Amino acid sequence: MASNMESSIYRGSESFFDFSCFTCQDNDRSTEADFYCEDCSKFYCSKCVEHHNYLYKKHAILSKDNISLWPKTDASQLEQCQVHKKEKLTGFCEDHSELICHACHVHNHQ
Repeated sequence: MASNMESSIYRGSESFFDFSCFTCQDNDRSTEADFYCEDCSKFYCSKCVEHHNYLYKKHAILSKDNISLWPKTDASQLEQCQVHKKEKLTGFCEDHSELICHACHVHNHQ
């Protein structure tokens, strides 16, 4: 976990990574990415990259050995609520184990 980003979101949340697996995130799981596909422009954990590689044999995959070639994360985008695009993430819902903004807290996470 990156300490420079950790304090900007929520200190103590283990579900935040510099790079999260795209497939896991789409399935409401939080998994750290171990690979980046240059063709898809997406990050994958070690399990999901196996499925990806089976389907897309000719895609260029970069492991963490080449992390310097991965795209840089944008802290402002990572702090943005995915439901309420204009809101910043301000808290953590322990019942749902997810980062939330003020609007999420009021409408969905009381």
